[in-house]
Amino acid sequence: MNKRGSVSIFVYIMLSVVLLLLAINLASPFKQVNDDSLSQLNCTTVTSYQDKANCVAVDMFLPLLIGTLLGICGILLSRSYI
Repeated sequence: MNKRGSVSIFVYIMLSVVLLLLAINLASPFKQVNDDSLSQLNCTTVTSYQDKANCVAVDMFLPLLIGTLLGICGILLSRSYI
């Protein structure tokens, strides 16, 4: 393996670890913001379709954000072994 290849492996691993830590550390603050938003929207007694769509969009934000960050980590880790 040449020097450039080994350096790129370490760069990909470092980036994936940074994104993993970012995903783990941002989960709790975003969960609190998500809970506050859901309580302000009063999602337990929604009647119109637009309110239901707003509640679903706010409810799906956190899993999609964390899943995207973890997916990017996986892509970077798999890229480091190629």
